Amino acid sequence: MESLPEGEQVIVQGNAKSDFFGKGTLYLTTRRLIFEAAVGGLLSRSTETKIDQPIGTIASYSSAGRKALEVHFEGNMEPTVLHVDNPEMWEVAIRAIFLMGGAA
Repeated sequence: MESLPEGEQVIVQGNAKSDFFGKGTLYLTTRRLIFEAAVGGLLSRSTETKIDQPIGTIASYSSAGRKALEVHFEGNMEPTVLHVDNPEMWEVAIRAIFLMGGAA
C-alpha cells in the first residue's frame, strides 16, 4: 500500500477475495476503503489498487451472515462483494468510522 496522507490511519486490514478482481488485501482507513489485488505471474507478482473509495461514498454495507462483506457504493448498480475471514468485524469497523465522522 502506498503511504497514507497525514492524518489518515489504517483501522483494519486483511486478506480478501473479489469474484471480479481476485485475491488481495482489503484496507479500511479512517477515510477510505481500499482493495489491492495481486496481479502478474510467479516471477512478476505485484499489487494493483482496484477499489479506492472514500468512506462517504458507502451507501450501505452488510455481512449478511456469511464469509462475505457486501458494500454498496453510491453510483454503482450492484454491491461489491468481498470475501473476508471475519465480515462481521469489517461491518463493525465501518460502522465505527461512520460514528466517528469519517464519512464527512
